[in-house]
Amino acid sequence: MSRSRRAGFTLLEVIAVVLLTGILITFTTNFYLDLSRQSRAAVEKARNTRRAVVLLDRIARDLESATLVKKPGPVDPLEHPWLFLAEADEPSRGAQRLKFSSRGRRPRSPQAAESDVEMVAWQLARTDGNDFQLVRWSSPRLPAGRDLAWPAVEDSDPVARGIAEFGVFLLDEGGEQTARWDSTVMTTSSELPAGAEIQVSFYVDDESDAIDGPYSRYVAFPLPPLDIEAQLEAAGVKSAGSLDADGDGIPDDEQDADGDGIPDSEDDDIASEDDDDEEGMTAEQCVALNPNLQALLAGLPPEQQAEFAGLPAAFVAEQFGIQLPANCQ
Repeated sequence: MSRSRRAGFTLLEVIAVVLLTGILITFTTNFYLDLSRQSRAAVEKARNTRRAVVLLDRIARDLESATLVKKPGPVDPLEHPWLFLAEADEPSRGAQRLKFSSRGRRPRSPQAAESDVEMVAWQLARTDGNDFQLVRWSSPRLPAGRDLAWPAVEDSDPVARGIAEFGVFLLDEGGEQTARWDSTVMTTSSELPAGAEIQVSFYVDDESDAIDGPYSRYVAFPLPPLDIEAQLEAAGVKSAGSLDADGDGIPDDEQDADGDGIPDSEDDDIASEDDDDEEGMTAEQCVALNPNLQALLAGLPPEQQAEFAGLPAAFVAEQFGIQLPANCQ
């Protein structure tokens, strides 16, 4: 009678199974980690793309609303508040600071007769960490004169964080690219760039220095500088700032039809009601009824403010491209 053999595994078989199992687990783990990293990178890429689109849209909207009123020849540059200013610490990376007058302000109410003029500034500012943030500042009032100072970062609204690089390259009429612009100096006096290319890059995440970008957007400046002096001359206003409706070379406010040595404009202190009905309300009277329109005249030199104050409100509203308030019609 033979003794039966006991069933079991040899040591080599056990070692082989453990080794194959380890290899399989290692391969599966690496595959999962690679898939997880790729998924996280794709999510970050999509997130940065959405951030870039929103940010570039907002900056482009401001730039497309940039407006300049050309400085009349005799006006002191220090008294002219309209400007387009761009500065760069490293010109090869584009302008990191922009400040300009804009007509992109949205009234708080559709029924409100508010001015759409505002001052806007964009700045790249360093955060507490190693990255940067973009901040935006705006004011519904133009300064009293030429103001090249930059608003404090603390007074600005943060728009985007995690910025690795930001720059705006401006194009002149000849297509030359520049990172600096100052509309108050002789070379670019009262001129806007022809276009701009905005570039922005983000850090992929908070733990690495990997950069995603640059994302870019080209912007054209659709609003040409407004030459009010030329428009006033076309409407019969001399460069000295007086109307000459009959074209005889003598401003209306110097006419002396009766030869008494007193200009007719001073003889007629109070106009007749019929004349008021025909000519309508003056700009000064309209602003008195609508204080929110004061920003329009405040942006002009003092002598032109005096000119516009006596002109019909409808004419002034047309020059600035705004709707005449109902209480001024």
